[in-house]
Amino acid sequence: MISLKIIPVALIFIVIIYLASLSFLTRHHQLKAENKRDLTPCPNKPNCVLSLSNKKSQSIKAFPLIDNNKKLSWEKLISAIKKSEGEILVNDGKYCHAVFTSTLFRFKDDLEIVLNDSQIEIRSASRAGKSDLGQNRKRVEKLRLLYH
Repeated sequence: MISLKIIPVALIFIVIIYLASLSFLTRHHQLKAENKRDLTPCPNKPNCVLSLSNKKSQSIKAFPLIDNNKKLSWEKLISAIKKSEGEILVNDGKYCHAVFTSTLFRFKDDLEIVLNDSQIEIRSASRAGKSDLGQNRKRVEKLRLLYH
């Protein structure tokens, strides 16, 4: 007969293995081709925010240009990403793809920004799992504070 003390330990072990597996499976970066650098819609999961979304739960404000200056605005947002410990994979001056990694299980979240004529659009999404406990929204709002 299995001791009842073993069941909680086994459940914790299973959860840790599951989370570690998710982390491992999402380590590979998938970079977009130069002609496909637009912000894709969020999946039907609560672990993504997008300034272009019509869905209230996933919608977040775009970043306004500072004094209508595209170059200054872009540089300030790139600086904010770096200060927030984002690893910038692509930055061509109009499109940026950065990756943020969680501390404990090393989960990867992708952040993309696109500069247009009037603002900077943004998308932040977890690569794995269903819920991110609001981390992508919090990240974008932290970037917004550093940007201003």
